[in-house]
Amino acid sequence: MMNIRESLDIYFELVEDPRSQAHITYEISDILFMLLIGMLCSCNDLDMIIEFAEEKIDFLKKYTQMKEVPCLATLTNILKIINPKHLELCLYGIFSNVMQLKMKTEERQICIDGKTICSTTTMKGHEKPMHIITALLADETISLGQITVDSKSNEIPAVRELIEQLNIKGAILTLDAMHCQKETAELIVKNGGDYVLQLKANQGKFYEEVYAMFDDKYMNMSDKDCEYEIYSTLEKSHGRIEKRTCYVLNEIAFFTDYLAEWKGLKKIFAVKREVEKDGCRTEEISCYLSSKNTTAEKLLSYTRKHWQVESFHWLLDMNFDEDNSRVVNNNSQICLNIIRKYCISIIKKYIENHNVKRKTIIGNMRKCLLNEQYLEDVLKYYCHTQI
Repeated sequence: MMNIRESLDIYFELVEDPRSQAHITYEISDILFMLLIGMLCSCNDLDMIIEFAEEKIDFLKKYTQMKEVPCLATLTNILKIINPKHLELCLYGIFSNVMQLKMKTEERQICIDGKTICSTTTMKGHEKPMHIITALLADETISLGQITVDSKSNEIPAVRELIEQLNIKGAILTLDAMHCQKETAELIVKNGGDYVLQLKANQGKFYEEVYAMFDDKYMNMSDKDCEYEIYSTLEKSHGRIEKRTCYVLNEIAFFTDYLAEWKGLKKIFAVKREVEKDGCRTEEISCYLSSKNTTAEKLLSYTRKHWQVESFHWLLDMNFDEDNSRVVNNNSQICLNIIRKYCISIIKKYIENHNVKRKTIIGNMRKCLLNEQYLEDVLKYYCHTQI
């Protein structure tokens, strides 16, 4: 079996080095390895990664050609020239090979959502806040692709561009209310996918008529008189009770005037969320459009799983303090965002497939920091190799 570094080098070679090869002190593959293990050990900025590397120089020498740790200026300059698309291909290649993702045989749900790196709002190096849109493969919790725009207002066309870049054939794409657009729905169907889109108020009369069909006075009818297929789930945790009920219209012929406008539309449904905690009860209803002809149970599952991409963005802030990242260069911010995402995916998969005491991501990252053998175990799993 190949060792860890030999296995990684196969993929690191996908990242092109545009520098003149005559006077190179640090290989890009060595820098990537250093960034990867630094972030796996919960280092959330470049200064911390350098400090970590100085303390772990013997470990680095075991897997790299480094004789000393690069300074901040060197690390920053290299990040500026790395092609983010090559980096993404590199890390995705390792992850998908190790996890043996069955992209063709299993139903995939791709959740698309955007996240603004808040620190870029006030930094002089960024004319506008950096907004990164991620396509996340649900359940596997792995980024399939991303695209960067200079503000949230440009997200709609950017999402369409991202959809064009992805292989979505046979996949279910879930998007929030901003992307409830006829053009987006048509693009997804055209490229062989299905959509679940949260209906929003800018759809005017269509929005009003759909919400009227899910009025409480209808939804509370007895099963005998009900016009819906219904499926419910009940979750209890930490004194919080949450009931989710999916109501799918049995007949959508009433909306004939809109069916031609929304490519492939087959299901109109609502999800009612009832939450009770500390004696307080809240209730909300969201309506959705879908081209997938399936059950209420599956449709409810799609809307529930879409939360994974929002949770993923939350983890970037909780574990890496991304919203306070002070990196000025756009390219560097994008590359660091990509590496952070894959570190989260690595740790999540390791936790899922091993009997570990700590079930939190940050807990396992700290163990990697404190225990070199544990770090090697995680790397071996990621590389699917033996040392």
